[in-house]
Amino acid sequence: MMAAAAAAAAATSSWILRARRPISSALLARRGNPRLLCATICSASTSATPPPPPLATCDGGGGGGMRWESTRKKRVVLRVGYVGTEYRGLQKQRELSVDSTIESVLESAIFKAGGILESNYGKLQKVGWERSSRTDKGVHSLATMISLKMEIPDRAWQNDPDGIALASYINSNLPSNVRVFSILPAQRSFDVRRECLYREYFYLLPADIIGIKDGCSSDEVQEHLSEFNSILKGFEGNHPFHNYTARAKYRKALAGRSRRVKGAKLKSKSISSELSMEESSSDESLTSVHDEEDVSMIDSSASEYNCMKDIPELSENRVQIQARWLHEPDESDRLNASHFRDIITCSCGGLQSSSGAQFVELTICGVSFMLHQIRKMVGTAVAVKRGLLPKDIIELSLAKFSRIVLPIAPSEVLILRDNSFCSKNREGKIVRPGIQSLNKSEAIRNGVEEFYKAALLPELAKFLDSSMPPWKEWVENLDQFTGIPDSQLDEVREAYRVWKDDYDRVKMARKSASSV
Repeated sequence: MMAAAAAAAAATSSWILRARRPISSALLARRGNPRLLCATICSASTSATPPPPPLATCDGGGGGGMRWESTRKKRVVLRVGYVGTEYRGLQKQRELSVDSTIESVLESAIFKAGGILESNYGKLQKVGWERSSRTDKGVHSLATMISLKMEIPDRAWQNDPDGIALASYINSNLPSNVRVFSILPAQRSFDVRRECLYREYFYLLPADIIGIKDGCSSDEVQEHLSEFNSILKGFEGNHPFHNYTARAKYRKALAGRSRRVKGAKLKSKSISSELSMEESSSDESLTSVHDEEDVSMIDSSASEYNCMKDIPELSENRVQIQARWLHEPDESDRLNASHFRDIITCSCGGLQSSSGAQFVELTICGVSFMLHQIRKMVGTAVAVKRGLLPKDIIELSLAKFSRIVLPIAPSEVLILRDNSFCSKNREGKIVRPGIQSLNKSEAIRNGVEEFYKAALLPELAKFLDSSMPPWKEWVENLDQFTGIPDSQLDEVREAYRVWKDDYDRVKMARKSASSV
C-alpha cells in the first residue's frame, strides 16, 4: 500500500499545480474590490531554506515540541493544511476528545508552543478564534485560514517575514497530518470569514462511476465528460441550495408560535417575496453563514454511505415522500437569504490515471457553502449521470418551494484547495499586508506543495479505486435507494411550471412599472 501511495503521489501531483480557472468578474464586483491577491498553490523548482527562528526561548516542554517565550498579544492569521481522514471535522466540539477535531489538535499545539495562555486554553472565544471555512468529517484542506489573538515572542517576524520559522514551533507540537504553513500579523479589524471572497474545492471521482470504463475510446470518454459537465453546469449561479443541506440549521428562530399561512392573497405575496429574496440574497448572505459544512457544533461523524438516509423510516403501508412542493407557505419550513449561495464554477476536468486507477477531478468554486452542500451536489450529479434521477432534477431542486431528498457523496476525496481575499482597498492601497505576503511568498507555496505530496496525496490515492471502500458500498446504495416515484416528480414539475409562470409575470410587471 505504501508503494502504491508513493507511485500515486508521483503520478498525480500535477492536478494540484495547474492554472486557476477564470472567475466571474460580475460576482467579484459584488463581493469586493476586484484587485485580488489569492493564496494559490504553484510549483517551484527549488526548496527555499527556512529563515532562522524568531528570538525566543526554546525548551523541552510542551509535550516534546518547541516553545517560545511570549512577550505580547497580537492578532495573527495562520494558513493551515490537514489530512482530514482521521478527524471528525475541523470545528472543535466540546463533547469530543482533544484529538478528535483539527481545531482541538491545533489549539493544543499553539498552547504548547506558547501562543495561548493557560487561563485562555480551552476557550477559543477568549482568543478571538475565527476560521475562513469549516470542513466536515473526512474532508481535507490545503488552505484553511485561522485568525486569533496569539501570544507571540519579541520581534517575532524579524528575519522571518513569511512567519515560517514561527510556524515551525507549532508544527513541532502537531501530528504529521496537520501543518501550519505560515503565521503572519493581521489587523484587529481583519475578519477571516467575511473577507474571504470565494472558496475552491476539488473532488476526485473514480471514472467508472460516471460510465468511463477501461477500454473506452477517446471519443467515448469525451462524450461522457461532456455529458457530466452539462449536468454540473446546472449548479452554477445564485440559487437556494436548501435541498443540498440540513436546511433547518440555517433557519432563523421564529418569534412566537409557528403557523401555516393560507390563501390565494398570501400565495401571491409569497411570489413577490421570492423575487425580493433572489434579488437581495447575494448581499444579505455576506453577513450570514459562509462556510463549507458551516453549522456550529454539528457531530458529522455518523456514516453517510446510505445515500438516501434522509428518507424517514415508514411502515410498509405508507408511501415515502421523496419529492414534494409547498403549495402554501409554511412558517415552520421557510427559507431565508442564508439558503442562497453563489456557485462560480462547477465543472469536471479530463481523465487522469494513478496506479492503474482512472479518475476525474471536479472543481467546485463558490462564494460560500453549506453543510454537506458540495457532497450532495456531487451525489446528485452522479445519480443523474447514471440515469437514477431525471435530468431536470437539479432545476427542480433549486426551486425555493421544492422539497426533495438527494444523495450525498463520500467525504474522503473532497479537498479545500484555495481561497481568495481582498488585500487592497478601492484606492489600491494595501490594507491586508499579511494576505499579500501569503500570495507572494514562494517559501509558503513550497511548504504547501511539500505537505500535499508527502501527506495528502498518498491518502487520496487510497480512495481512487471504485471497487474498494467507500465507493463500493456507496454505489450499491446509490443504485438501490436512489429513485423518486414518477407521480411525485410529476406533481413537483407541474407546480414548478405554474409557479415559474407566475414568477415571470410578476417580474415582467415590476420591470415595466420601473421603466415608466
